[in-house]
Amino acid sequence: MIFKMEAIIEIVNTTKTKVNQRIVKSAAEAVLRGEIAQTEVPIEVSIAFVSPQKIKLLNKKWRGIDCPTDVLSFSENDEKQFKAPLKFLGELVICPKQVAADAKELGKNIDSELAWVVIHGILHLLGYDHKRTSDEKTMKNKEKQYLALIKF
Repeated sequence: MIFKMEAIIEIVNTTKTKVNQRIVKSAAEAVLRGEIAQTEVPIEVSIAFVSPQKIKLLNKKWRGIDCPTDVLSFSENDEKQFKAPLKFLGELVICPKQVAADAKELGKNIDSELAWVVIHGILHLLGYDHKRTSDEKTMKNKEKQYLALIKF
């Protein structure tokens, strides 16, 4: 029996910064459909938008880096969870002000940078780690592939 992948994307914006949720969902769904094409259980990802101060605290606590970042990925990627009715993949914590600053610095569109951050973060939730040489090139290729699927 073949199952279609169903994605549940929960978005919580705790900031006053407006976030293009259509782009966020499109980016998340593109990666999930590409990476988890068939499953009998829905896949859920939580995406929280937080202030620079909050992401700085989280970055220091979990990575030992005392500065804001654009995205942090907290994976719940545990194979036994596939047996549950719902597979919670994990949570992305994104700082929209940092995404905007990075976009400006790189000369990119904010929505394009936001989509890239979501794609990059979900690839981490799925187990990719650009610190491993074998994953670095794969992640870059997948990021380009999924960005090309999004209509801005």
